[in-house]
Amino acid sequence: MEPETRLLRYFLAVADELNFTRAAKRLHIAQPTLSAQIRQLESQLGVALLRRNTRAVSLTEAGRTLADEGAMGLAAMQHAWETARQVGRGEAGTLRLAYPLSAARDTAPRLIHAVHETHPGISVTTEVVPTPTVLRSVRDGRADVGLAREARPLKGVQLQPLRRDPIGVLVATTHPLAAQETVGLAAVASRPLALHPRTANPAHHDFVLSLFTDRGLQPELLERDIAFDFNHEFIADGAATALIGRSSAHGLPAGIRWIPLDESVTVTVMLVLPMVDRPPTSRTFEQLAIAHAREHHWVHGEPTESRRATEPGSTQG
Repeated sequence: MEPETRLLRYFLAVADELNFTRAAKRLHIAQPTLSAQIRQLESQLGVALLRRNTRAVSLTEAGRTLADEGAMGLAAMQHAWETARQVGRGEAGTLRLAYPLSAARDTAPRLIHAVHETHPGISVTTEVVPTPTVLRSVRDGRADVGLAREARPLKGVQLQPLRRDPIGVLVATTHPLAAQETVGLAAVASRPLALHPRTANPAHHDFVLSLFTDRGLQPELLERDIAFDFNHEFIADGAATALIGRSSAHGLPAGIRWIPLDESVTVTVMLVLPMVDRPPTSRTFEQLAIAHAREHHWVHGEPTESRRATEPGSTQG
C-alpha cells in the first residue's frame, strides 16, 4: 500500500522545520505521535528520510527528493480534492444547456453570463434546438437543463415558469403596420401571419392561434418550414408579420421592427429540468436562473413555482 497523504503532510512539516518539536506544534499533535508517524512513512517507503541525533535533524537524499516533489504532489492532491468538492456542490464542472431560437437573443445569453460571473469553474456548452427536442434531450440525459417557450408537459421532466415575455408584432419597416406605436390583434389578423407548422411546435402553434380564435378572429397563416431564421427573411420582405416575445426581438437586423400589442399578452419561457439524476450544475443553474428572474421581474417579481410534468406530450420551439 502507498503511504497516506497525511503522512506526507507530516513529513513536509518536519522537513521544513528540521525540528520535531516545532513541527509537532505546527501540526497540533504530540511530538511522540509525530515521530511514530514519520517512522511509519519510512517503513512503508523502505528508505530513510531523516538523519536524527540529539542535536539536529537533517534530510537524507531520499528525504530531500520527497521534500522537493512532495510539496507539489500534496498541492496537486489538495487541488483534486477541492475540485471534487466544487463539482459535487455544483460550483464547477460542465453544464449542457439546450434552448430554442426564441431564447437565443436574450434569455439564454443573460443566464449563461450569470453562470460565468458567479461560477467561473463551470463550463457551459449550448445547443440551439426546437423546444420538443429540448425536453427530450433533458429527459434522456443529453442535456442537463433546458429553456423552452410555452412548453407542454412531458413525463420525466420538470417545468418551471421563468419569464413572462410581453408579445408584440414583428414587421418590416416598410409594412403598413410599421408606423403604429401599438398594434391590435384584429389588425394583425387582417394580414398574412408567419407561423411554423403545428407538427413542429404544437404547443406554441396552438397558443398563437388561440390569441385570435378566443377573440373571434381568424388570421391568414403563412407556414414556414425553416427551423431557424435568424434574419427573419420571411418578415423582412414584407410578405407577413409574426408574433414574438419582446426578449426575442433583441438584436434585430436592419429593416425589421418589433411593435408591442395594444393589450397585455405574454408568452411563458420555462426552465426545463430532469426529474431524476440531476447533475449538481443543473441545480446551480436553476438557483441562478430563479434569482435572475426575481431580480429582473421576469415573472412579475413573484417567486417562480415548480410545476412537475406528469403526462407525456411534446412542445414547441
